[in-house]
Amino acid sequence: MAAGASSRFDGCKLLADVEGSCLLQQRIDLASGLFPEDVYVVTGAWHRELMAARAEKKLAGASFVYVDSWAKGLAASLVAGVEHLERDYEAILVLLADQVALTRTDLEQLLAAFDGNNIACAVYHGKRGVPAIFGAKSFARLKQLKGDQGAKAVLYESAMAVSECPMPNARWDIDSREQLAAWAGRSMY
Repeated sequence: MAAGASSRFDGCKLLADVEGSCLLQQRIDLASGLFPEDVYVVTGAWHRELMAARAEKKLAGASFVYVDSWAKGLAASLVAGVEHLERDYEAILVLLADQVALTRTDLEQLLAAFDGNNIACAVYHGKRGVPAIFGAKSFARLKQLKGDQGAKAVLYESAMAVSECPMPNARWDIDSREQLAAWAGRSMY
């Protein structure tokens, strides 16, 4: 998910340099390590800049799905992503582009907890959140989301079993330039 305006960052955080590559490319690389041909980035506010970066070979390894209604909130991006993928996939891993500390081991933990009939999600700060894997049985509920309602609503209201995976790395995200600087110095908030 990479459709937001990054208003607290004052610019396109997705293209911010983090240890030699942009934040979004690092998340693409993380996901493609497990799903080499199946990484999709849902874009919105910064789509033009991301496409320019892709043309300049600063972004690679993913297909891009533009959501023109991105300003309606996170739900619009989730719905567009599900609608784009549901015909071809039995499950969708939702990963936020700004969760800078996630590792392959974190995603493998989700995969191990997912059995096709449940939802597997990260737990951090004592709450369920993304990254999360949603099976096809949860797609209809995801498509009902509205406004700034993210996937947490489905994680807590689902009739499906939810497998929780303790994932402290998921708590680190980049919302501001100060947080990016703190991450670079590893003195995160």
